[in-house]
Amino acid sequence: MENTPTLVVTPPDTEEHNRGLVYETAEILDISYPTSTLARLSAKLLTSGEDNGWQRPNVSFRICLGPEFSEATRIYTVRDFDPATHVLTIDVVIHGETSPMMLWVKTLSPGSQFKLIGPRPHFILPEVGDHKVAIFADETAIPALYSILDNYSGGLQGTVWVTARDELVFNELPRLDGLNYEYLPTPADHGHVLAQAAVALEKPEDHVVWAAGERDEMRTIRRHFRQTVGLAKDDVAVFGYWKKGMSNTEIDFHRKANYLALISEGKSMEDIDDLAIDM
Repeated sequence: MENTPTLVVTPPDTEEHNRGLVYETAEILDISYPTSTLARLSAKLLTSGEDNGWQRPNVSFRICLGPEFSEATRIYTVRDFDPATHVLTIDVVIHGETSPMMLWVKTLSPGSQFKLIGPRPHFILPEVGDHKVAIFADETAIPALYSILDNYSGGLQGTVWVTARDELVFNELPRLDGLNYEYLPTPADHGHVLAQAAVALEKPEDHVVWAAGERDEMRTIRRHFRQTVGLAKDDVAVFGYWKKGMSNTEIDFHRKANYLALISEGKSMEDIDDLAIDM
């Protein structure tokens, strides 16, 4: 469970980091709870919603929680965006009761306004070509996966493995012909069921990989496909959204420190290997 932070981590303020980002004001239209583990927010962009960047698959953005929460920020993914109404949907996984994000969500009601910074395109499926695709996602990655599948226009062959506490969020995923969908209930100890599925994959050399979820499990999955199987770097897209036993504030601290260190060495955001950051 994440506690209210004593450390406040502001986003890096460099020209490179801010390139392409806009500061938005959004207004809550609706809040629903499809399951006991998920809050779904519908919000209308009030400023620059004309920016087509919001329509791209797997777009992330930073929510500014405001002065009541020590100006803390949190990064989330657009589940879907309606360009006609400038309304975006955000899924917030419920994780305890006392984290800044959980407390912030409880303050919201239709008409509530907040600031956000975005959009930032994030990683999508590797170039598939003649390969099959192996997809691994925990419930924090479902909005990204939903967006990717909902916007995918080509044919795919392969399997999607999803672990979540409630099967409903798995059942909501867009169904693409050629893909098999496997639901894995999340163990009480958040054991690495996705990594187990990855290691058990038959003919892994015939696949490209997309995976997102808990950092340590994602590191295991990436290491398996890159080092054990020997897939090329461009064929393995893996990202860690959270880390068991660590607050998002601490994760942001490590990510910012790593970014600033790279910048001081004359490197850029393209040089960041998030899963290699020691946390």
